[in-house]
Amino acid sequence: MRWIGIDEAGYGPNLGPMVMAAVAAEGPGPARPDLWGDCALGVCRAGVRGPRLWVDDSKRLYRGGVGLDRLEAAALAAIDACGLPGPGTLSGLLRALGVDPEREAELRPWIPEGGDPPVPRPSSAGRVASAIRLGAFSGRPWRIEAIRGVVLGPRRFNHLLGESGSKASVHASAFAGLLRWAWDRSADGEPTLIRGDKHGGRHFYGPLIRAALPPCSVVAEAEGPGLSRYAIRGEGRAIAVELLPRADADDGLVALASIACKLVREHWMAAFNAYWASRVPGLKASAGYPVDAARFRRELLDRLPEPDPPPSCWWRQK
Repeated sequence: MRWIGIDEAGYGPNLGPMVMAAVAAEGPGPARPDLWGDCALGVCRAGVRGPRLWVDDSKRLYRGGVGLDRLEAAALAAIDACGLPGPGTLSGLLRALGVDPEREAELRPWIPEGGDPPVPRPSSAGRVASAIRLGAFSGRPWRIEAIRGVVLGPRRFNHLLGESGSKASVHASAFAGLLRWAWDRSADGEPTLIRGDKHGGRHFYGPLIRAALPPCSVVAEAEGPGLSRYAIRGEGRAIAVELLPRADADDGLVALASIACKLVREHWMAAFNAYWASRVPGLKASAGYPVDAARFRRELLDRLPEPDPPPSCWWRQK
């Protein structure tokens, strides 16, 4: 049996990328992996004291600029559990998620030549090393076997927005990319259950799923506020998709996907803010959300009327 958790970060801001990630586990089933129960000796909810790894909705791990080390520990422990090498840099983290740092994440020019930000940060290295030594996800009947990301940098985000005219459609295109990734993995015939957060207030996802995948049977088994569930069959594959509110708080794989997304976005924004701070001394950093993003743009353009790169390269239109 294969289980996949999907979540996103950065749908609402005007600055920085939108990031979506999937974390996949395999095991004998039928019960879905319970990270907090199965891994209780090494994993706990956010806020619990002690050496265990925090796995939870990323907003509970990282808030007010505090907790990046917790994000790094959980995400890099998951990457290690997949058998992937430690990333070392932001570009390495993106590549571990299957993302091209320049073409997809648009990381240039925010990092200078030879200045790729370290991941983990030196201040987090001890916590990350301890988390990996702890092996919180090992020795279970299931194992974390893959992690994948989709990153839409600001220019790509605007391009897709211009094509579709809808921000929700941009979100759907990222989700469709991960659905196709899951479809490809399910070619081995392993039954697959995908779970993620609902997209805004949407309850009906059948057309989105059909458009994302090759011709197949898509049957809606539930479509309502509490759950939208679809059974997908075709080409020897059996996939179920469940979308429900607050999945990142109730499902450990979705929480890990949330953490991976948030980590990528926070490191990307740190590089972006550092770039402009080096050109506009005293410019206050922004997390990118609408009100403060407007303040950031206004102050930047007041002091640097012709910035390089221009706003068209970094300002998301919605």
